[in-house]
Amino acid sequence: MAAAPSPSVAAALPVPPPPPGRVILDIRNLRTYFFTYDGVVKALDGVTFNIREGETMGLVGETGCGKSVTAFSVTRLIPDPPGRIMDGSIIYRGANLLWGIEHEAKYRPIKKTGRVKVSRRFRRIRAAQERMTAVRGGGVSMIFQEPTSALNPIFSISDQISEALLLHRGESIVDALNSATPGAPAVQPALQELVKVARANDSNSLRKAANALGQAANLPSIGTQAYYILRTAWADPAAKLPELRRALRRAHLSGFQRSYLRRERRMFELSRQLKAIYLEEMRQSKALHGLRRGISARRLQTWLSTFYFGLWGARGHAQAPLKAEMFWQTVRLLEGVSIANPVQVARGYPHELSGGMLQRVMIAMALSSEPLLLIADEPTTALDVTIQAQILELMRDLKSRIGTAILLITHDLGVIAEVCDRVSVMYAGNIVETAPVKELYRRPLHPYTQGLLSSIPRMDQPDKKLESIPGSVPNLITPPSGCRFHPRCPHAMPICKEQRPPVTVEGEGHTVACYLYHGPAWSG
Repeated sequence: MAAAPSPSVAAALPVPPPPPGRVILDIRNLRTYFFTYDGVVKALDGVTFNIREGETMGLVGETGCGKSVTAFSVTRLIPDPPGRIMDGSIIYRGANLLWGIEHEAKYRPIKKTGRVKVSRRFRRIRAAQERMTAVRGGGVSMIFQEPTSALNPIFSISDQISEALLLHRGESIVDALNSATPGAPAVQPALQELVKVARANDSNSLRKAANALGQAANLPSIGTQAYYILRTAWADPAAKLPELRRALRRAHLSGFQRSYLRRERRMFELSRQLKAIYLEEMRQSKALHGLRRGISARRLQTWLSTFYFGLWGARGHAQAPLKAEMFWQTVRLLEGVSIANPVQVARGYPHELSGGMLQRVMIAMALSSEPLLLIADEPTTALDVTIQAQILELMRDLKSRIGTAILLITHDLGVIAEVCDRVSVMYAGNIVETAPVKELYRRPLHPYTQGLLSSIPRMDQPDKKLESIPGSVPNLITPPSGCRFHPRCPHAMPICKEQRPPVTVEGEGHTVACYLYHGPAWSG
């Protein structure tokens, strides 16, 4: 049994999740710029919106409007150089994710060129990245638009998903291994019943019998392993009994292996406490150096006290049960995203998979940590329609089961209508309209929103001519003055070219930034 954290550490642990309906992510006046040789690209210039707990928020707009930059800004993954978050606040459950960002770089304009010299303080940047480990994964997880750039080509799929699982659910996985009972009296009858069912060549019955074996052994992954051992052995399932017994044997832990798992659990626990301290630092806006040093010293002490686990020969024996468990946990996750041959895919490498398969692997990795906020950046772009429906159903299940909030970035207004509660429309680095999804489709206010909805077919108007928005998204190095949409807007007025329109409230939860409307000013 793990030791309880010290009082000083316990005081720094994160507070419980807020009640349903509370704001889990609050973005205010976010500005993200990219410093290029041609000039400063103002990719985000005053983005403001929030997401409530358990809510699905849609973010739509044309390519180049800043949707993905918003997602990368929230997770502090903006490539630096050339990008930097310049201003604003990102509050996640009371923690300011941008705390201390004003000290991470200095900016000096270069005369007569329009460029800026950026001097970065890498020590502060590294400290900020360490603090973000408290949020990424378990708190905020992200499905990337380009899985090929997010997966490492030299590691297998199983290795990469296992790393994510161990980082965020390591303690529970070790506890499951320690509580396995492969020698329980119910295991042998379940094994005999499994072999009997395998002869019928019925996949559904075989799956149920395999799950029963996993329950009898108190380790569900054994049931998954048994299913794949017998799936094609219907002609002579009894011949697979030695392999099934080897599968059960991996849950019989030696004293040396149990000692290794105790050490690993202690390391996972200390890592969790360190993340809690980082989160508390961002809540209090001050560094808790003493607590951090204490946890780091205890981690080092735990590692040094058991150095023999790293000795050649002993390491493989110590890690074998955990590695096997992680592999079959990976297979179970890949099954959840409808991959046809999950065992083969888990053993494979990214270059062996198609774009759609890689996208599903990325989704499985993002969902594995069961985050409180899931940022899905075009999650279903490379998928077939049937698989897209299954992935959206997985996201709904995560939302209903643990209250995960979702920020869904997509071009597909049909997907937005089906799964989102609210939607924000983004244009050229600004939010131009936000509303409940039904209200937005029933009464779009901003001319840009009206143009987007006019470009999609409607079942109730089959003869309607589809329209397009003239022009394209402006160059954000030299964006238009005033309202950035005015060069393409059919209702543009002189004031639109001079001043940026204020955000006004035009209905319950419905805000718009346009001079065509004169409701009360929105205060956020």
